[in-house]
Amino acid sequence: MIAAVLLAALSLPSALDRAVAVSPDVTQARERVREQAALLAAARASASPAITANYAQTPQAGNNNETIAQRFVTVGGQITLGDYFAYSPVVRQAQANVDAAQFDLLESQRAERAKTAGLYFSALRAGAELSLRDQLVAGAQSDLHAAELRYRAGDAPRLDIVRAQVSLARAQGDRNAAATGLLNAQSALDIELDEPVKLDSSEMFPPPMAAADPQTFILRALSRRSDLASAERAVAAESAAVGVAQRGNLPAIVINAGYTAGTDTGIFVRGPSANVQLTFPVSRATANRADAERARLAQAQARVQSLRKNVSVEVGNAARTYTETVRATQIATRVRIAAQQELAATQTGYRSGASSSLDVADARRTYVQAALDELTAMYARDQAAAALEESLGP
Repeated sequence: MIAAVLLAALSLPSALDRAVAVSPDVTQARERVREQAALLAAARASASPAITANYAQTPQAGNNNETIAQRFVTVGGQITLGDYFAYSPVVRQAQANVDAAQFDLLESQRAERAKTAGLYFSALRAGAELSLRDQLVAGAQSDLHAAELRYRAGDAPRLDIVRAQVSLARAQGDRNAAATGLLNAQSALDIELDEPVKLDSSEMFPPPMAAADPQTFILRALSRRSDLASAERAVAAESAAVGVAQRGNLPAIVINAGYTAGTDTGIFVRGPSANVQLTFPVSRATANRADAERARLAQAQARVQSLRKNVSVEVGNAARTYTETVRATQIATRVRIAAQQELAATQTGYRSGASSSLDVADARRTYVQAALDELTAMYARDQAAAALEESLGP
């Protein structure tokens, strides 16, 4: 088994937690939850009565045909019945928006974890490839040393030394390219986690997760995915918005009641007072808004259906991909073991004169490709497992 490079003191769950904590996208989603929670509180207070105070002064004829001032001060309260008629759907809409924002927060966290998992495994693979390239450079140096020994002993032509030098130069070039790839992958992960992360090559690949029928994963995802739950809450919000818009067609009734004191025709008067105002809409503006909300409701319902299809396709593909990567890893491991045994036998034969330098070069190329294929398959399997796990939702 090829050693995998694991982040020192930073497991995959720790890396995912760190990424979620520093992600600006997650912060934005979290602030949207706060925004919708504040709007919910405002909706719950929308039908509250208001305290009113009014002062009125107008000229008035007095008892002796003079002009006097009529003054009234009224203190009381006001309610708008339309606010009470629309209270229930307004609160339902605001609550649904809060729920949708909370599910959006979960979805942004899931997306951030999926992104970070990809960067995490890219860094692991780059580190493991560099380690493999270092081993190949050492092997090429050993082949060059063997060719030099055989040449000095007269058992091999100088061409073997040239071939070994070319193989060593190629191995060193590939090693330098792998080192650059590791730096790039490391930098991307450092930026995503907002802190430098050291690598350690002491850990092995984790055991693969258990495979299952794709339909089982699909049903689990449909019951857990936060983006689907958010879309369903958006349907509830739009349904409530239709109710709010429909109540906008009702006459607006505003009731003021209080206690009035003042001067009327020069006489001080006081007592309870009331004022009722009715406004009947004559335009189709409110009806048009209701039609618009019904259209938005239909869009939200269609989005839920579209998401259900997309989730089914995504999770089904992820499950099948993971199953295939497990099989591919098993095959790649068997091929790598066979290629490694062939290379060892060829090197032994070359030192004893039973094999040529061309045989060693061919065997090494076969082993290099087999080792890289196994490395790729292993990380593809682990990344597919992480992608499948994230696709199921929180």
